[in-house]
Amino acid sequence: MWLAKLFKKKKKSYNTDGQYKLLIIDDKAELLHHNLGITDKRADELLELCVKTHDEYDILHEALAKLVSECKHTNEIVFTSLMMQRLIDKLNSSNRVHNMLKNMFGRG
Repeated sequence: MWLAKLFKKKKKSYNTDGQYKLLIIDDKAELLHHNLGITDKRADELLELCVKTHDEYDILHEALAKLVSECKHTNEIVFTSLMMQRLIDKLNSSNRVHNMLKNMFGRG
């Protein structure tokens, strides 16, 4: 029992100091990135990063870790996370249609 305590790993924990809060910059804007205070240019950069990261990583949590490392603030993290999920949903949807057509018309 004492031996297990000696080699016990310290668990990682979430930051609880509250500094990671979402800030709505423009609540009347129609586009999400404008709501979050992200410029069109930066939004394009982040979308390109999402596509590149999706192509480079097979494991989602590794891709998300890469995305977060490239973000400058919490609003960018939220934006890239949402865009990554939309990208994954779109690719999964096209794969389902492709598989459905293959099943309907054969594999040849």
